[in-house]
Amino acid sequence: MTAKKNTFNMPLTLAATLCLGLTACNSTSIALTDSDVDFSNCREIAGGIVVSKADLQAQVPAGVTVNSLTDMGFVFEGSDDRGMLIVRSLACEAIQVTDTNGNIRTDENVAFAHVGTPINVANFPATTYSNDSVNGADFNIYALSYQTSSPAYFGAMKRAGLQNIALNEAIVNNLEDTDPNVCNTANLMVNVPGNSEYAFGISGEVVEATADCHVGGTDFIANWWSVDGSNQVTALSNTVMDQTFTDTAGPNVIVVTNEGTTMNDLIGANSSAFTGFSGSGYIPSEGLGNTDMVAEALGELD
Repeated sequence: MTAKKNTFNMPLTLAATLCLGLTACNSTSIALTDSDVDFSNCREIAGGIVVSKADLQAQVPAGVTVNSLTDMGFVFEGSDDRGMLIVRSLACEAIQVTDTNGNIRTDENVAFAHVGTPINVANFPATTYSNDSVNGADFNIYALSYQTSSPAYFGAMKRAGLQNIALNEAIVNNLEDTDPNVCNTANLMVNVPGNSEYAFGISGEVVEATADCHVGGTDFIANWWSVDGSNQVTALSNTVMDQTFTDTAGPNVIVVTNEGTTMNDLIGANSSAFTGFSGSGYIPSEGLGNTDMVAEALGELD
């Protein structure tokens, strides 16, 4: 595992504490701090929907470049003008967050919902986890929306200055096993309610990925990024160990959006199958206390 760099060791100010309850805060007015994060026994659904690259580019700040399908290796006529909207939801048995003062907080039975798009990070500061000591992660995704039902995790993201985040304790991520005696398929239902521009639902039959059906997986590094109005960069730098990731059962897995929202406009419909890729996964726990993510403030965008 890549060694963790030294995190900022600045005390959390009163302004930062008050900022936890606000929708958005200017990161230059508070003392940003890093947090170590550990996820325990998580299953996920993740996929990509092919949309207009220009429309995605309009959703990210200046200085951030959205990758086209061509950039990602999917080359065909028109691929230069298409990008990928990433939609992902996880349900975890627990999450543990440790701040720079050593305070530990654990939340159980939590859910997460992300929407983002792959970006070029050549001009971004280095993260804790990478494959080349800079930003050679397997996945670099700009966070258009990052919601969680975990107050501890929301606090870690807010302290690090991540943008486009929300505490949404009403997120639902249910998996119903259609045959408990066989590792086969399961019915998934995800609901991310609220008035967010990136509220969504997912439903359909997926290939089962649970603790009982985990058959060994792969390791990878994934970074979720944001840049605030002062060009300050924040990342959720994540090293994932032994993840099973299986293809879903196909086009019957549907993403549903709310009419009139940004996500609905990007997709161009109230519902869509995953038109790029999709899969269901399981990430086993190494035991709480083994850091696998750093929510970190990184400095200015070059």
